[in-house]
Amino acid sequence: MSFSGQGGSLAAVMMVGGKSSGSPEPRVCGLGLASGFGMGAAAHLAGVREGRRVLKPLSELWGEGNPWGDVLSGWIPDRELLCSRRNGPASQLALLLARQAVEDAGWGREELRDAALIVGSSRGNASGWLSPWPGRRPMKILAVPNSLHSELASCVSIELGICGPYHVLASGCAAGLDAVGMAAMLMRQGVVKRALAIGLDLPLCRELLGTYWASGMLSRNGLNDPYGPLADGMCISEGGAAIALELSSVPGIYVKDYLVNSDAYSPLGMPEDGKSIATLLEAALKSRDGAVPLTVCPHASGTAGNSVSERAALKRVFKDGLPDLRMMKPWTGHAIGGSGILELALMLVFAREGYCLPILPGSPSRKAAPVLRRSCRWSGGGCWSNPPLPWAAIMWC
Repeated sequence: MSFSGQGGSLAAVMMVGGKSSGSPEPRVCGLGLASGFGMGAAAHLAGVREGRRVLKPLSELWGEGNPWGDVLSGWIPDRELLCSRRNGPASQLALLLARQAVEDAGWGREELRDAALIVGSSRGNASGWLSPWPGRRPMKILAVPNSLHSELASCVSIELGICGPYHVLASGCAAGLDAVGMAAMLMRQGVVKRALAIGLDLPLCRELLGTYWASGMLSRNGLNDPYGPLADGMCISEGGAAIALELSSVPGIYVKDYLVNSDAYSPLGMPEDGKSIATLLEAALKSRDGAVPLTVCPHASGTAGNSVSERAALKRVFKDGLPDLRMMKPWTGHAIGGSGILELALMLVFAREGYCLPILPGSPSRKAAPVLRRSCRWSGGGCWSNPPLPWAAIMWC
């Protein structure tokens, strides 16, 4: 039996490319990414363009003789990057992602000092705490902070000198996308002018995988086609991203809307009618210019239950006129709490190059990547050197 994953919190963000509405809005100005493609935007751009498949049997990471060696998964290739003595593995990844996004944004000490920091993660530092992280020599005196969810934010705050508010969210698969939404909310409320949103998970430890396997959430057949008839579970993977935001009214990509609700249904499933998801989609579409091309990036975890619920929601909202759908997990696998923000950042990497993220070659629904604009690059500080054509995207977890 394949369950949908944990029911509960649902989050959606509406991203809009083009000119602002006139008043300053939360604009994307820096990105950081990590997944099976490696570290950084360039590695992800190159990996996708090459059609590289990062999902492999776990036996290639752990060696033979492990109970889940045949499970397809993706992991960050350079394991030594996460072997900090001071920080837990997930906290160290949060710091690496933050540094990428800050460098991309061109922020210095002044910009960072009063910024907000929001981190989302479902599993926190469980890997490295429940079982040792291979190759890491932790400092015993830091055993307590290394086991805390809050270390994911505190280590970034300390290392980068961020003195603004920080929060850690653990809303399941929605955690990373919630981080983006909450960061944008703080900016819209006038609390801060800049914010750094981070989401990540390192779920590949035996204790955690055992729980996913026992609950029927992991794919047995390794078919990573989320809405396909043979999809039987998720391909759980490592990954995460950081997105730097600043209030601006110059052309760029903005967090136009953030919506969240709960299905109040089941700890292991989602309602088949898709009503909760449809409610988010309908609310997001109210702020959309109907003449602007729309891309929709569903959660599409790979489980049968998730597929039923999401397809029902799409049918309910769009009837037979489905928009351009982009499913990300065939590329990256399911990074749990880091999945939404990783997939959003991956989409933005391609958007700033002028394209939609292509669908993985060989997928049943193979489509070309539509061109969003002829020429568009980010200049220093994350600004657009040429105004982008109007474009909108909805992503949910």
